[in-house]
Amino acid sequence: MGLSMTNKTKILLIVEGKKTEPMVFSRLAEVFDLDCEIHCFATNIYDLYRRMKAYDFTADIRDVLKEKHQDQKGILSLDFAYTYLIFDCDLHHSEIGEKRSPKDIALDNLDALQEMASYFTNETDPSIGKLYINYPMMESFRDADNFFDPSYESRCVALSMLSQYKSEVGNRKLCRLHTNRFEKRHFEGLILQNLHKWNSICHQTWEKPEYSKYLQDPSFLALLGKQKRSMEEEGILWVINTSLFLIIDYFGNKNGFYDSLRLSKEPFPSL
Repeated sequence: MGLSMTNKTKILLIVEGKKTEPMVFSRLAEVFDLDCEIHCFATNIYDLYRRMKAYDFTADIRDVLKEKHQDQKGILSLDFAYTYLIFDCDLHHSEIGEKRSPKDIALDNLDALQEMASYFTNETDPSIGKLYINYPMMESFRDADNFFDPSYESRCVALSMLSQYKSEVGNRKLCRLHTNRFEKRHFEGLILQNLHKWNSICHQTWEKPEYSKYLQDPSFLALLGKQKRSMEEEGILWVINTSLFLIIDYFGNKNGFYDSLRLSKEPFPSL
């Protein structure tokens, strides 16, 4: 999205994909009536990690991005009220010529994500932002056969099958409905489904957590720790989309927003 002269609240989304993420979050902003402008900026999470690591995570993220994306200085110089980083777990990312095992590469990458999650914790500080990691990728928001699918609780993917995940998700019923047809109640169902999954992974309880409980893991480090243990012990990754929680962190529980999240009594469309 280009530069704008309006006075609307400006949100910077730093993402991996140039298509899916902008489409999903533009629709989210529309159905939740966010009076804002969303500016998407695409980069690679592990390249960003190396660049931030070189500065011991003390540099302004916008300045670091400007080093690589000189042609995007205009967008990165805007006055953003919120900055969100939304990335795939992408555990098989490797450097050219690496000869380590896929599991070793995945575990090292998870360590890098833990470092990132520990630092990117403040969405209202434009020099930092807040990180959301999707496991194994953004498409996890469609890895269900309805907008609230109880079987999602056990949804996981073997590390050896990560490269086939996107094609597997393509068989799910949610892939039959274009995102621009998602309504507010649809997104609420997906948010609740992933809240249930977060609570199940971290606390072994398939239910919506109390807001105070959700706030206890603000950077999702507990979730990362659980994922690492599952990788080491079982060779699996639990499927979960945390980027949908952006809308929770945007509204919080102001006017009871979080508490009001519940499944619609109106049946979801036949998929």
